[in-house]
Amino acid sequence: MAEKIVLKEDILDSFISILTTLTGIIPRASHRDGIKYFIEKKIAENNYSIDEYRKLLFTDKNLISEFVNECTVNETYFFREEKQFALLKNKIFPNWRYKSPEKEIKIWSAACSYGEEAYSLAVMALLCGLNPMVTASDINSEVIEHCKDGVFLSTSLRSVDGVSYQKLVLPYQREDRKIAFPQDIKNHITTMQMNLAELDSPKNILILPKNQNIIFIRNVFIYFSIELRKQILKIITDNCLADDGYLFVSMNEIAQLDSTIVPKSLEKLSDGNVFYFHKISDATRAGDKKEVL
Repeated sequence: MAEKIVLKEDILDSFISILTTLTGIIPRASHRDGIKYFIEKKIAENNYSIDEYRKLLFTDKNLISEFVNECTVNETYFFREEKQFALLKNKIFPNWRYKSPEKEIKIWSAACSYGEEAYSLAVMALLCGLNPMVTASDINSEVIEHCKDGVFLSTSLRSVDGVSYQKLVLPYQREDRKIAFPQDIKNHITTMQMNLAELDSPKNILILPKNQNIIFIRNVFIYFSIELRKQILKIITDNCLADDGYLFVSMNEIAQLDSTIVPKSLEKLSDGNVFYFHKISDATRAGDKKEVL
């Protein structure tokens, strides 16, 4: 029987520091217990010493990947924050269809977790008569595989939020109540592993989704430092978001992204109580400069 290991707070802090170095994530207090439990269990089951396991997290790629996968938060569901999806359905998607009826619309779910967000975006766009090309990315390699598989538990449907549009995925519900998307839906989704804290690395700069018309990057900024929030927004805005594109963060993050963090090319807009960002086009910015002159 494995000897029970109990991490002291200062030791746990040292592992949290490693996690932050690897991912940029600063876990909330409510997540620390889960991280602590995983580390204690891992050390006990493998007869590591604390120092041995800590050192392996700098050298063993498999252990590093497992550590990141186990310590990141992956909690989401279909059509989360449905008011944002209402804005897409009623205004943004119809406007795109009117202006560019034959052109595919590029959408990036930049912290896709298991993939409910990516599939929600795809089926909503298809409902509106569009041809969506959705890129789903996450730092967690396990959830990326789950997203690629396209099969979701019934718990991905919530009774409070997202209810208005659940009918869009119910046709794909099997007898075991799991949601299983067919290949013709999965063809609209491309997956990739992406560490948002390392967007400016030479490797990531090459594979970043370019010219995205819509970017969803929700429920991640709450885990990042102010400086990292600023860095991520600048890289995504400059390198990924197309002119006149839209960027959505979660409703509880919008207040944390003020003018000291948000790039000047992003303007904050609102539709009722739904706030989001719009990238001002180069032509518009050039016009503004001429007007000033």
